[in-house]
Amino acid sequence: MDNSAKHGLKSENNQPIKKLSHQDIFELYDMLEQLKSWQEPLNLLGRFFSDKKRPVDKRKIAKEYYSCSQIFNVFNIEFALLMQRMETQINELRSREKV
Repeated sequence: MDNSAKHGLKSENNQPIKKLSHQDIFELYDMLEQLKSWQEPLNLLGRFFSDKKRPVDKRKIAKEYYSCSQIFNVFNIEFALLMQRMETQINELRSREKV
């Protein structure tokens, strides 16, 4: 008798359900929170790049553009790392033992 028969846990289409621990759920939630933390800085970048009434002061524009590019570069690196971690986590969860 397999584990799914012992526990009687099946999905709607009669497939065994995979084991998920609270730790697995918290790890995914933590990654989601890290992505959410970028909302405010990205809104700032959006406002900067959509501002049609920018002053003509080229030095100010250059400074702001440089700082915005630095924020974007940090975000881009962080986003790529989080996506890689999330993909690894999802692949691990997909290959988990079924109950």
